[in-house]
Amino acid sequence: MLQNMSGAHLLVIVVILALDVVALLQVWRDRRRSDVVKAVWTVVIVAVPVIGVVGWAVNWLLGRAAAALDRSR
Repeated sequence: MLQNMSGAHLLVIVVILALDVVALLQVWRDRRRSDVVKAVWTVVIVAVPVIGVVGWAVNWLLGRAAAALDRSR
């Protein structure tokens, strides 16, 4: 299976897996989210790795921005 892959393909796979691991760690470290929300994000990230990580990142960044705005009041 790996005989037909170039170095670029392997690099992309490693980067995607690393992003998945980082996203999953951040999901489960978040104290503001319930376990149900964490489980849903875990399923999304594992089922559709690229789209799941991008969706999680957008959600996470928007959540942080909203929290920062809330603190400034």
